[in-house]
Amino acid sequence: MRYGLFLLDEGPKSAVLPDRKQHRQRTTPTTPTTTWRKYARRSLGTPFPASTPVTARAVDDQGDRYRELVQKAQVRLSGVAKDKTQHTRVSACQAYAHPIQRELEETRLFLSKLSVDKPAPLIKSDVDENVADTLAKVEQMRYDFENQREQKKKADEAEKAEAVKKVEDAKQAEETKKAEATKKAAEEVKQAEEAEKAKQAEEAKQAIEQSKPIETPTTSEQAVLLAKRYRDMYSELMNDLAPKIRADPQKRAHCFKQRGLVTRGVGQLKDSWEFIGRTADSIKSILSASASADVQDWMLNLVAKSLVKQAEREVSVAPHAAYPLAATAVLVMQAYPKLSDMLMIRLVKKCPFVVPQYMAKQPGQNTDDFIKAAGYRRNDDGDIESEGIYAERMTGMLALFAAIVQMPDIGGQPNPFPVHHGWTWLARIINMPPRAISPLLVQTFLSVAGPTMLGVYGRQMDKLISVLATTWIASVAGSSPLAVAGKSNLTTFINEYRSSGSIRECKGRVIKTR
Repeated sequence: MRYGLFLLDEGPKSAVLPDRKQHRQRTTPTTPTTTWRKYARRSLGTPFPASTPVTARAVDDQGDRYRELVQKAQVRLSGVAKDKTQHTRVSACQAYAHPIQRELEETRLFLSKLSVDKPAPLIKSDVDENVADTLAKVEQMRYDFENQREQKKKADEAEKAEAVKKVEDAKQAEETKKAEATKKAAEEVKQAEEAEKAKQAEEAKQAIEQSKPIETPTTSEQAVLLAKRYRDMYSELMNDLAPKIRADPQKRAHCFKQRGLVTRGVGQLKDSWEFIGRTADSIKSILSASASADVQDWMLNLVAKSLVKQAEREVSVAPHAAYPLAATAVLVMQAYPKLSDMLMIRLVKKCPFVVPQYMAKQPGQNTDDFIKAAGYRRNDDGDIESEGIYAERMTGMLALFAAIVQMPDIGGQPNPFPVHHGWTWLARIINMPPRAISPLLVQTFLSVAGPTMLGVYGRQMDKLISVLATTWIASVAGSSPLAVAGKSNLTTFINEYRSSGSIRECKGRVIKTR
């Protein structure tokens, strides 16, 4: 709510404004020098009442003159109110302080009239001396107590440190004991390994030194001649054909490139006729792309080498892997029969047991030449490999040979290396004095090719197995682990055949269609 202020022009402008009470009652002051009109209630922006008989000019509430007058009036009112309040406060303080000042003066006067006597000096008595003695004793007891507590604390700390030291010493002794035990165990393991290594080397050395020239019937002599034929072919291959390939840069580059394709294809073979067929077609395509007969013969040699190497590495631990390799070899041999001779050249070089032939150290032949001819290898330390590792590699390559001879006709074409080669092998090895490795070789061959040979030869195969069981196994001499395990496993294999009437098939013999 707003109030308009109307001021007449007559009279001085410094007239005293009405107080709040008169303002609330809307009264007009009776000052003779100034004529006031009552405050009229109105809203901002509305005109002043027309009935008001005002001769003076009304100050516009939005004008500068109106605001200036209002500010002056407020300053005057605030000055009057402040002076009155200050005067009232001063009067109240003086009225309150006057009795206090009078009381203070009376108190000072009273204190000045008082006289205070000094206390007499204290006289020591027996009681005081007793108290002093007692206090001294208490102080001494306190000192003794503190001293004893400090000594006990030091003793406890020393005892604790001693206990910690004992624990650490015991821990150190235990660790030293464990380290010594570990060192001793490592030395024992090392000694055991060295002893086993020496034993294996001694066994290999004995096997080499005890080898004698073969004294066997005619069949074994034929095997020796066959092995000599293949070794002579290998010498001719290395001495005549290899230099021709190396001398021609184009032939050498071509063979090097195609060898990688052959190795990769053979290494990725799977137990599937579809995959085997694609691999065989790829190899045949590589062979057909040979620019000359020399290049083709060398590529056939590389294909045979790749197949034998894969058998040596993979089939030695997984005999069923021999079947895809054998199927691929047969498919390629159907188109290139010369591959059969190349395979036998590579097999006889690394595994003379495929003939079969037991290598004998000839007069004047040094040990290294004999080891190489027998198929042994030296490890990284230069020592001859153990009989166990040697037997694994030999059985892997023999499994490839057995898988090839038992392979049936494929695609209406006969197997170029048929099953009668397997019968010849089995008959020859039975007619030869067995070695420690012989039972393992026979079991490997029967496991891979036995079912096919039993189906082809029937009663003759049964008689041959009976000879193995009755006389041949018993003639295997030696007490080496290889001989003992080989005889035991072969006996179990033959007993299973006798009880069931069939030879247990090796896993993977039936190749999948896809």
